[in-house]
Amino acid sequence: GALLLLSVIIEWKKNKSSKRYVVVPPASIVLLCVFFSSCNAGPELISTGKDNCYFCKMTITDIKYAAEIVTAKGKVYKFDDVHCLLSFTKAKMIEEKLIKDIYLSDFAGDHSLVKANESFLLQGDEIRGPMNGNIIAFKSKDSLKKTAGLFNAAETSWQLVTK
Repeated sequence: GALLLLSVIIEWKKNKSSKRYVVVPPASIVLLCVFFSSCNAGPELISTGKDNCYFCKMTITDIKYAAEIVTAKGKVYKFDDVHCLLSFTKAKMIEEKLIKDIYLSDFAGDHSLVKANESFLLQGDEIRGPMNGNIIAFKSKDSLKKTAGLFNAAETSWQLVTK
């Protein structure tokens, strides 16, 4: 992509000095658009059995407990448990200012990723994540209430968990 952009600029400068006007082929415009739109700074799907936890290096086997950090540049760090994500951030393995968003897997439903600060959390000793994490996230308060009866757990918030 960068080489294509460089070659277009060089050709444009050559043609500009010779006062000839060249029509840029539509294919190069499409390629430039694809190049600049390919920098997605959002969450990625987590592939259980395939992706590894960035902190403990174990294979992510249970999507219900998974989490992600996405940087401003679009780098994605995947974790098998909220416990690993919190250990990673507390160990200062990434500067806080580089983190764009943190996502947690919705324990109920389709296990989609939810922004951590928008999620509803349960924390308790009966919750057993892959790395003995005791926090699970939900997309909605209703899902949290339905699941809360299964565990001896208390509702908490992302702000309290990250203190």
